[in-house]
Amino acid sequence: MAKQHDKQFKLDAIQYYEDHKELGLRGCANNLGIGYSTLTKWRKELRDSGDIVVRFATIKPP
Repeated sequence: MAKQHDKQFKLDAIQYYEDHKELGLRGCANNLGIGYSTLTKWRKELRDSGDIVVRFATIKPP
């Protein structure tokens, strides 16, 4: 199952990239322990809609 990140983590990750562009998207994503495509998707969501989508995991009853 994919790891769920909260909205603040996503915003902080985007800010980290903005503050460290010299590392590139791949370098920043690697430093944060997330995938390059994940960071790219979050940046696109923020740029396109002005907000970040937060998905919640569905908990199945036992």
